[in-house]
Amino acid sequence: MLASMAPGLTDFTLPWQGEWHNSTIWERIRMGFQDALQQLWQKPSPPQDEEQPPPAPSAPLATEALPVVTEEIVAQAESMPESYRWTLILSDTDNDLRTVMQTLWLAGLCDQNGTWIPELRHIQVIHTGDWLNKWDPNPYILDGFKRLQETAPPTCRLLLLNGNHELAILQMADKGLRTALTPDDLAFIRRQSLLHIDQEYLFLHGYPTLDLLMILKQLQRERIPRHELNSRLHKLLFAGNFPLFRETHSMRLIGDIKSPKYYYSLKSYNGQLRGAQTAAILRELGIRTVIHGHKPIADVQNDQELPEEVPGIRFVNNDNRIRQCGWGGMLLGQQGDTLFINPHILRQAGSVKALRKQLRKQIGTRNKDLYPETSRTGKGKSMPIAA
Repeated sequence: MLASMAPGLTDFTLPWQGEWHNSTIWERIRMGFQDALQQLWQKPSPPQDEEQPPPAPSAPLATEALPVVTEEIVAQAESMPESYRWTLILSDTDNDLRTVMQTLWLAGLCDQNGTWIPELRHIQVIHTGDWLNKWDPNPYILDGFKRLQETAPPTCRLLLLNGNHELAILQMADKGLRTALTPDDLAFIRRQSLLHIDQEYLFLHGYPTLDLLMILKQLQRERIPRHELNSRLHKLLFAGNFPLFRETHSMRLIGDIKSPKYYYSLKSYNGQLRGAQTAAILRELGIRTVIHGHKPIADVQNDQELPEEVPGIRFVNNDNRIRQCGWGGMLLGQQGDTLFINPHILRQAGSVKALRKQLRKQIGTRNKDLYPETSRTGKGKSMPIAA
């Protein structure tokens, strides 16, 4: 099939050819997907005449060019593990920057004006998507996230992942729908990551589908380092005009699964349950935990989600409708320990003041942790320790 679609590629086959369901419903999608990948990853055909120079390279794409991946780059990337002591995960704030600021303040990462504490070290914040409202994206909210990204202390960062809302904004803008966002705002959204893999953790907006995992499996075969995955996915989405994420009528590669229990309980092309196959591919990728938002649940997060449908993989749903609570999130330690921030934890702590004290003590953002050279001498005062 590929040979007839693209002459000159008879020696090139995709690893997962033949792994798709052959039904009529999927035929057009399958062919479009394979054609998109061919255009992106096909091997150049050798010139027929040795004396004839090869064709000139095409003009560079508007998106960021992919660097040449060498064995040295791969080895260097694999030898540089993340060094963040704590990760604060936010989800689905939908144009509500106040909830973000309040959560950062509760954890002791920012003051009440939304300014980072300068002395913070080795702490990151990951927002798993839907940080804007797709029907009414607020440019002031986007400016707030820009400022948080740009002013993060050294060894700290704010990582924004694109959810279905952000990608819907880009898709509608490409169709000509006018919003209050400027071209620079749209370019900022477009630059953000689609997913993030940190050690054995996969962060993304929704649930990983088999289609997305097959792409990641192919990139692993190509020995693409993890920090280059988003460049490849961006190229598929933006340069290849391939729908990595749409809410309806698509392959839902990123994870807009409306009923995850139903999706992972169905059988795949080879008769294996989707959940079991998903778990197997995740383990091949070195992933043991998936942290996502996208699907609202009760006032507390859902840890150990889908234990029967996807055996052996820990799913954590962090979307606990934090806009209704005014704050909320999840803290993930370097050793895998977790601490949720939700109304249930507040009721246990007794007050917001007690909860903030508990969180800051846990992650080391108290004054005496950040300023070890000072000792408190009186209420609200601190004095340097005498030499």
